[in-house]
Amino acid sequence: MNNKIILYTIAIILVIALLVLTFFPNMIYAIKDSGVSGSLNEDKCSPPEGKTLEEWEEHMSHHPDIYKDCLK
Repeated sequence: MNNKIILYTIAIILVIALLVLTFFPNMIYAIKDSGVSGSLNEDKCSPPEGKTLEEWEEHMSHHPDIYKDCLK
């Protein structure tokens, strides 16, 4: 009986996680941009690998509270 409860709990958590990632796919980038997972020495104003400067400036303009020091 306890094994079923544990399996159902794990299944429910997985379904909720998949639903959250489906409805909010950019949440991963928001967490990364907030500095939670990034290093403190990393320059947040310079574009990451794979992004052009124009793409990065457009991205930063969508998050003025995070990139207020980078925006002109």
